[in-house]
Amino acid sequence: MPERISEKTLEEQGIDGLPTQHVGVNRNKKRRQEYNDLAIQNRSDIAKLKNLDEKINNEKRVQTLQRHLSLNEKKVVANFSRELHTFISLENIDDKQRMLFNWKNSILIKQAIGQDMNEQLVKFNEQKYSLENANRLMDKVVDRTMKSIYPSIDIDSVTMAEKRELIKETDSENRIFSSEEIDTRLKAIRADILNKQILTFTKRPFTSWLMLENQQATTIKNVENIISQKGYSFADIERSKGLIIQDFNSDEQDILKRNIKDFETVNQVKNVVETQYNGVLEKVFPNIAKDQLSMVEKEKIYTAIIFTNPDLKTISEKELMDIVENPPTQFSTREHRQGISYLTGVIKIEDIQNQHLVRILKNDGAKQLFVGEATKDPQISSDEIERVKKAMQQSREKYENYRKDQLKDYQSVNYRETTPAEYMKNLFSNTVTKFLYSKDTKRQHDLKETEWEMEKKKRQNEKTGGRGM
Repeated sequence: MPERISEKTLEEQGIDGLPTQHVGVNRNKKRRQEYNDLAIQNRSDIAKLKNLDEKINNEKRVQTLQRHLSLNEKKVVANFSRELHTFISLENIDDKQRMLFNWKNSILIKQAIGQDMNEQLVKFNEQKYSLENANRLMDKVVDRTMKSIYPSIDIDSVTMAEKRELIKETDSENRIFSSEEIDTRLKAIRADILNKQILTFTKRPFTSWLMLENQQATTIKNVENIISQKGYSFADIERSKGLIIQDFNSDEQDILKRNIKDFETVNQVKNVVETQYNGVLEKVFPNIAKDQLSMVEKEKIYTAIIFTNPDLKTISEKELMDIVENPPTQFSTREHRQGISYLTGVIKIEDIQNQHLVRILKNDGAKQLFVGEATKDPQISSDEIERVKKAMQQSREKYENYRKDQLKDYQSVNYRETTPAEYMKNLFSNTVTKFLYSKDTKRQHDLKETEWEMEKKKRQNEKTGGRGM
């Protein structure tokens, strides 16, 4: 039978409307049947109304988006919408990205166990190509929109992901934010952008790069525990396009497919994290030789920026050295106590007015720097510091236990206690600082080389009386 029953209420099942009644066989049967007919009609009407509301909201989004599209771009967007089978908006593009990612994993796994997926692969590649083009177009429109409605914003100091999120919020609230609001909005977006992007692909919140590395190492270990029995290594999966999975029984195949999917998911998350880290570092250090830094070093610098430089202002080498030698205190004693009260569960995050403090308390790495700064506050007692450290440890253990239950062979990542001064001095060593400004050093070297060549030609010209020129 197509009908299904559930012990859950309509609300628990996400169904709007009135519940029906048991009809039975007594004298109230007719009245209850009439009531049920009305209840079912009520659900249908609510569903139609929701569908209409969604269409109206989509139409509003279309109008908002199209205000910043040229006539030719509107035609292109219409074509993309048809090709991708979805209304083109920034939100829907994110959803489509997730759907394509899951679809790709599904195709590769089915292909690996011998199913003919050529037709599906052709369709996937067509959709992927259309989505890449749609994303490029949306980036152009977002830049143009930012310049049009938020001319006061320094575009170069904002990453594309942050611009997109700001335009999404502008669209969803159907208003242009005041200059006073923009700064707060951008900082809030910046603090949460990684989790928002990562949750597009996975329900796992982002913790750290080392956590991603540990997760990936675990998936490789789980796969190799099985495939090594037949002499294979993890690299053989990619070389064979997954076909070696067919050599194993159904239970082993299920384990392999699940871990390979997890591996690909972590890869996708790592790409998102690296893009955001690079984007932020390039805003603050325009001459950075980012390829010379490890991802762990980038993450540490990113954390330092989030804590000390939320506006992503460009920092010269001298300014950085000043910060390293004398890290500015970010918060007052009152704010230190507020943060401690939040971390010990006395107040809620909504009770804190300073939005920079709110952002810091939501970032695991920056949170440690906050506690380190509070430790140096002469007005904060050692008892207060011990209390917050104990609360954070209990919270961390609770989270760790949950992760261990969810992930086999889970490996935790612990943050070392430190103060901003210690952190900055350990982080910005001569080696790291050299990479932050190495392009600038190269440019100065190139200028000296050019000056030397010009001086050489000038001397030659003087010797030949101009005949050498």
